[in-house]
Amino acid sequence: MAIYYEQEKNDRKAIYDAADKWKNECLLKEKSLIWDGESIWTDANMSRFRKIFIERPDESGENFESKLKQQLVDESEGVYKFVIELLFIYQLFPVKSSISYKTKIEKLKTIASWKNMTINTSLPIFKSLKEGIGHPGMYFAMQKYHEISFLFLLVEHFKTMNNLENTLTNPTDLKKAVEKIQKQVGKKVQMHHVVLHLLLPDNFERIASWGHKTKITKAYSDLINEGTSDIDDKLWLIREKLENKYPDSKIDFYRSPAKDKWKDDKEDEDKDPINPISRVGNNIPSTNFNVEHFENGLVFENINVLMSQVMTALQNGKHIILTGPPGTGKSKLASKICEMYKVQSTMVTAASNWSTYETIGGYRPDREGNLYFDEGIFLECVKNKETSKPENKWLIIDEINRADIDKAFGSLFSVLTGDEVTLPFESKSGESIRMKPQGEMASVEADEHTYVVPNDWRIIATMNTIDKASLYEMSYAFMRRFAFIPVGIPKEINSGLVQQYLDIWGMNTYPNVETLTAIWKLINNYRKIGPAIVEDIAKHTQDNEDFTSAIILYVLPQFEGLPVNRIQDFITLLVDETDAIIEKNHLDDFVNDFFDVGAFE
Repeated sequence: MAIYYEQEKNDRKAIYDAADKWKNECLLKEKSLIWDGESIWTDANMSRFRKIFIERPDESGENFESKLKQQLVDESEGVYKFVIELLFIYQLFPVKSSISYKTKIEKLKTIASWKNMTINTSLPIFKSLKEGIGHPGMYFAMQKYHEISFLFLLVEHFKTMNNLENTLTNPTDLKKAVEKIQKQVGKKVQMHHVVLHLLLPDNFERIASWGHKTKITKAYSDLINEGTSDIDDKLWLIREKLENKYPDSKIDFYRSPAKDKWKDDKEDEDKDPINPISRVGNNIPSTNFNVEHFENGLVFENINVLMSQVMTALQNGKHIILTGPPGTGKSKLASKICEMYKVQSTMVTAASNWSTYETIGGYRPDREGNLYFDEGIFLECVKNKETSKPENKWLIIDEINRADIDKAFGSLFSVLTGDEVTLPFESKSGESIRMKPQGEMASVEADEHTYVVPNDWRIIATMNTIDKASLYEMSYAFMRRFAFIPVGIPKEINSGLVQQYLDIWGMNTYPNVETLTAIWKLINNYRKIGPAIVEDIAKHTQDNEDFTSAIILYVLPQFEGLPVNRIQDFITLLVDETDAIIEKNHLDDFVNDFFDVGAFE
């Protein structure tokens, strides 16, 4: 029996009840999952969804929800309800540490709001979204279009079957149907395994990961005597052997004893989100990397892909550098990442004169003229200055490429690569100052001269691609510790996109949308800038049309390093090809003074 073993009595019953209702009411009939008595899973609704979603995929750079909103424009309420229920099934499997109940509900309500519909989330069916039964993996969110396409195409295939009831109760027939659609989609989607478990939980494991199924069968290959190549058949045989071997234990491949042979304890499949910072005694604070990514307050293209890249890098022990043009929101994203992981953080802006004095620390005189060791920004992140107890404040370094990396980071780099370092300084007690990695230590004695860098401590840095040449001043060994994650500008800038940004910025009545769009597009021909700078321009011109001052304040400083004739071309086109009211003489004077090159003589 592969069904999820409960933590508490009936704690997952609502999920399997919902799956049964989906099977009996929606698949075998045409009824609704949420709106009892209505016919929702009909040929008509499914035909419309195929036309707008499968046959006309939106290949723009917008996120899934934005694309779906456009695809659903002018569709009937029935189609909206079908989409909501399809997304409901998509969200049924993930545990709350993967997608929270609040997020699941908000996403369904958002779709309903596009049609001015409301959803009664107090209905019993919504209890099934609270807990979840497994982690589908980060690509479940990254490949959302493919996951939902697979789910829809499978349902569509089911509806063509004369003997569907038999298929939905026969493991072999169900597996054949699922594999047929898998080949049609051409991608290894997690819904393949999710649907198998939801429909026949007594026969198929609650494992969404292709990789996990492979690892389990390899680890337990000694228990597979029968000649079968089907991975689910192998898991069934392994389960039988384990149930015989451990008659007093419930077998779940994500719990002991079954998990012990194949899974690292650090990868706890059902670890719920907890407060990741532990400050009991002198324990070295750790971070729970098993969190749900969120989008609140963030405006980025392909947000799911971006956040999955961030989460993968951090979980794999990497520090990260967010790269991109000015104004793309890199600094805000860095702060949001720390918020997502519930870690304290310190933000600093790098400077060209940084040395180890600023980063690690050095001697400073007190009021009596005596020298004492004053810790720098790195060491302040890992130990409390007052209590000497270990801390784990992540460090956000804005514009890291301003600093001479090797000069400023030298000693820290040695610790990040696993070495203990004795600094040429002494504490007040006369002990040499030491930095060392946490390694296998779980706790440390509090003292004034030892700084332990937690295994889970991270640097999140930002880098403007305009100044990326200094990247090559980093040593290869240093670069190896970082993942470079691009944060770009939208691929296609149009008035519709700009209006979406304005709505998010609380400026839905902004009067110069077309002008602002034209200016942004023109600027990007000379220097790429992100929406944050466009927001500054919009705020400056919200109640007047003083685009001249806005360009001087927010745009022209970004052109530093461009040939002056290029800047002159920009100003000319700004006047000739946009509707903005521009005082060209003011722009010319500013360029002449700011860049100090006599450009217009």
